[in-house]
Amino acid sequence: MTELSTASSQPERTVTGASIQLDGVMKQYRGQDKPAVAELDLEIEAGDIVTFVGPSGCGKTTTLKMINRLIEPSEGRILIDGRDVTHENPDKLRQGIGYVIQSGGLFPHWSVEKNIAAIPRVLGWDKKRIAERTEYLLDLVGLDAATFAHRLPKDMSGGQQQRVGVARALAADPPILLMDEPFGAVDPITRVRLQDSLIAIQHELGKTIVVVTHDFEEATKLGDKVLILSEGGHIEQYAAPEEILANPATPFVEDFIGSGATLAHLTLSRVRDVPPEGVTTAQVGETSETVIRRARAAGHTWVVVVDNLGHPRAWPSLDELAAKPQVSDYIDRRLPVVARSSTLNDALDSMLAASQGGVLVTDGRGAVIGSLSIGTVMEIIRGQLSEARPEEEHTNYVEHPEGTHSGEMPVIVAADEPDEPA
Repeated sequence: MTELSTASSQPERTVTGASIQLDGVMKQYRGQDKPAVAELDLEIEAGDIVTFVGPSGCGKTTTLKMINRLIEPSEGRILIDGRDVTHENPDKLRQGIGYVIQSGGLFPHWSVEKNIAAIPRVLGWDKKRIAERTEYLLDLVGLDAATFAHRLPKDMSGGQQQRVGVARALAADPPILLMDEPFGAVDPITRVRLQDSLIAIQHELGKTIVVVTHDFEEATKLGDKVLILSEGGHIEQYAAPEEILANPATPFVEDFIGSGATLAHLTLSRVRDVPPEGVTTAQVGETSETVIRRARAAGHTWVVVVDNLGHPRAWPSLDELAAKPQVSDYIDRRLPVVARSSTLNDALDSMLAASQGGVLVTDGRGAVIGSLSIGTVMEIIRGQLSEARPEEEHTNYVEHPEGTHSGEMPVIVAADEPDEPA
């Protein structure tokens, strides 16, 4: 293994998604005085991630479900790649549109592989093609096929179930993926990882993805464009996150983003925007002497132990390596890791959660490509906070003078701003 100094160049993106157009779409429920969605015109470009966000009752989920006609529109047309699908067979339409709900929505008594194969079986795929597709998709969402293919949902964590839900939605290679509050039922750390996985999947496959969320920070992180709706499905603003934050279109938008604006600003800077610091990698079984020599030549005091796919397992210091003749198979379950698509706010959260002074950076498939230190992240975040809230004081994060993690990166604690000098 060798030193990793920078991220590899990313392959050119291929778009396989389809455009979506809502033309005068309206939904009026029986017994209701006002329509849930009134006269909605919306165009979503092929290959984009678009997030729907707004207060409860604004019609965002109703709008999402009208795209695949789980809810039938009362008026208007729905066009996919210019084709009017308003009167097509809804079951056939839904076979070509992936759909993910909160908690995955898996069939509880079916194995993972049977869940993923549901639509391909309906479409008449042969067993070999289904098996190959299942293995590919499990790898794509970060699950080992040999480990998870035969498991039942009850034997998996919430985050793992959600990954299977995404794999199932992509099984028949649909051009469109609809996601209704997909990450709302998992813990914050898992949520960040699932968000990063979705962005990596989107970069690789180029699908058109529509996500309903109640979280404005999540909307700005995931969305190429964000649709902000008010009551009755009224469009308050539909634009890139940067434009919404810089130029809210209406007082409603200003009020809606409100206190979340500062956090949302932090989501606009990604780990990929900051050159990663180099790391020295090693594999289990290598002689410690060889690894130590390689790390010292690179000027490093710790190394990253990786598996055969480049996934990080631990980051021992050189002193810890020297205590054993070979690199051990120890796995550090609290290893702070972020993807290139993670925000700098995610990176900071990971450091604080693990009480570490840095994070490892991985590519879309989870292979380590470098590291980020607390100093680099905080310098950028402080600048953004100063621009967003110049009159306010902020929490200052400092390196603790004592304790470090095993790889000698400083532990972080929160401290108040120091007093003004006398």
